[in-house]
Amino acid sequence: MRIPKRIPAEQVIEKIRVPLRGNILDRVSLELTPYLREPLQYVGDSRVKWIGIFAPTQSGKSVFLQGAVADAIDQDPGPLLYLFPDERSGKKQLKEKIISMIEKSPFLAKHKTGRVHDISKDEVYLDNMSISPGWAGSLGSMSSTSYKRVVLDEVRLMPLTTGSESNAIKFSGDRLTTYFDMGIGQGYMVSSPSTEGDLLHQQLDIPGTTVLYWQVPCPHCGEYQELDFFVNMKWNEKEETAKCLCRYCNGEFRDDNKKVSWNKGGVYAPKDAKIRQDGSLIEPFEITERLFFHWSSMESPFRRFHLIWSEYVQTKGKLHDYKNFWQCWLARFWVEDESRTSIVALRERREKYYKRDVDKRVKVITAGIDTQDHGFYVVVRGWGKGKFTCLIDQFNIKCEIEVSTESEIRDLFIKNIFNTTYAKENGEKWKVAMTAIDTGGHKTTNIYNIATGFPGLILVKGRNNQSKTIVYSKENNLYLTRTVEYLEETEDRCLDKNWILPYNVEEDFLSQYCNIRKRIFTNKRTGEKKVEWIKIGQNDYRFADLHTMICLDVPTEDQTTIRKKLEIDDFKLNPAHSYAEVNKQESYEHTNYEEQGDFGINSFRW
Repeated sequence: MRIPKRIPAEQVIEKIRVPLRGNILDRVSLELTPYLREPLQYVGDSRVKWIGIFAPTQSGKSVFLQGAVADAIDQDPGPLLYLFPDERSGKKQLKEKIISMIEKSPFLAKHKTGRVHDISKDEVYLDNMSISPGWAGSLGSMSSTSYKRVVLDEVRLMPLTTGSESNAIKFSGDRLTTYFDMGIGQGYMVSSPSTEGDLLHQQLDIPGTTVLYWQVPCPHCGEYQELDFFVNMKWNEKEETAKCLCRYCNGEFRDDNKKVSWNKGGVYAPKDAKIRQDGSLIEPFEITERLFFHWSSMESPFRRFHLIWSEYVQTKGKLHDYKNFWQCWLARFWVEDESRTSIVALRERREKYYKRDVDKRVKVITAGIDTQDHGFYVVVRGWGKGKFTCLIDQFNIKCEIEVSTESEIRDLFIKNIFNTTYAKENGEKWKVAMTAIDTGGHKTTNIYNIATGFPGLILVKGRNNQSKTIVYSKENNLYLTRTVEYLEETEDRCLDKNWILPYNVEEDFLSQYCNIRKRIFTNKRTGEKKVEWIKIGQNDYRFADLHTMICLDVPTEDQTTIRKKLEIDDFKLNPAHSYAEVNKQESYEHTNYEEQGDFGINSFRW
């Protein structure tokens, strides 16, 4: 007698058959879901005690669990505990996912006994092993029996504690101890993410855990990358559709063949790992006792890119629905926070004026620019006495930064910001007095050079570890700022009646304003609490708005600031009254405005 040679679980899964009711095919195709191959390869691997998956709904997570159970029945039988969040849904899932698989797959059906249908009992009996269902909220269902394998389905729905005891993962781990000691026990947990700090999220921080992310090669340049909705998805105005573009070459990831063409070349790697174009890692990861795998709907063959974009557009203005998009589509952990900023609250700040109108209380106008690879997000804001402020304008200047010349970018700034005239109700013309632009890694040298041609344009860079709010770096001619202080200020002021928005402010501005959230983080070791700002989506308009505020605190010639001068009754700063307007034409030459005088703060005395 010889022990038969063990075959990989990915080959076992090819023999599985499932009922067509509720399934597109009666069998599993790993060609469609290649991101399942590697997790299946570690099923039965004695080096790995826990295999975890956090991924979107409807993307193949249950198939992995079916493969693990089928592998146990077929070639590694032993007592198996299958844990569900609750008894009612658990029995339904057990019947639809496991029992139906056993009945439809000949190599598994041969192990059936007469009691296989009886799931009202404590166990599902086969002739070579048993499957014990358990419920995460019931201590009684997680008996003291030793198990060779444990399966936990939808961990996000399981409580942090069961009664006054520990949690389901700890309990099931205790049931595996005997087999762990023999080197043959293994546990599996799958779920879509829920919130940071929940039972699943805590597993990622346990020592000895390796977290791997599905990375795919660009079909054009071959560069590997984790597809990120907020980085790779771009709206194409010409074709009026959203496209998934390579972050390196801007080539398109197409999904007409269910993403198979480029998904099949994917590999798992730690976040930000460097991958050669042949798919090998420059620094290979270490196989640890706990391996967790992640992918999102961006790679799932069951969700087209236009469908993902449509879900985003429909949900981004509704916090509860957007939370579901974040968790079940992007497979990210939601950040429970203390931010008071919400789209509903921001809408309440709208008043009966329109963009480009200047309120009669405005004494100075500042602008902020947030630089991105595909253009500039601009916010124009008016300021008055007593903390009054109104949004005057917000827009996006489309510009491919990597291929645009300094002259082209300079012309865009002149046309869209420095030459733009706004007006008060009495017809008085107003222009931007000072503009702040970030230098955060987007062709920094070019931005430096462009800024030298605009005395009213200042360079800013976030540095939260400094003690002062603003520090001027003479060497680089830029202002280093504590960004967190301005985030706090917008958090407080955007709910104040003196902070108003135009009636036709874009919904995109409102949603971006809410896409950075304030969280209080507690150090588990020391108990020390600190504030963290977590990005949950595109937030370029909010950071552009921070730059409008930074302009208020830049020292002027007499070493005071605009913020202080706003409280002086007769103070007013309006460049429209201080220099001639640049000749308005389609193209602007740099010499035009140099001959007519400086723009901004140096063209008049403070």
